[in-house]
Amino acid sequence: MKNVAQKIVKKGMVFGVFDGLHEGHKHFLSLAAKQCKKLIVVVTPSNIVEILKNHPPKYSYEERIKKIALFDPSFDVVTGDTTLGQWNVLRDHRPDMVFLGYDQKALAAELENRAVPFIFLDPHSPDKYKSSLLNK
Repeated sequence: MKNVAQKIVKKGMVFGVFDGLHEGHKHFLSLAAKQCKKLIVVVTPSNIVEILKNHPPKYSYEERIKKIALFDPSFDVVTGDTTLGQWNVLRDHRPDMVFLGYDQKALAAELENRAVPFIFLDPHSPDKYKSSLLNK
């Protein structure tokens, strides 16, 4: 599934819950960061996680953003929209490319409908490093 941006883009964006920053997340963030000059990491607010996943995140929003900032302080960590389907984060930050994880197919469809460029990045041991498996 490896897709790589044709060139280094100025502003890249990723979306995620990042509920317990594991090796899969770190791989995903590092791979995205290598393909852009600036990476914006959009962290899903807890109320939206509950809507999307039918359960609250294991870790608080504050804990999740702190782990990302500690992993790589160069990332611009921002809060995702607090209303599902609002997409203010896209309008506010206008990324040149959105980098998606292998399991973000619904997000890809939303981006396609909005003509926002995106590519899927290769997973890192998805049978081992997936939040739904690790947070059981």
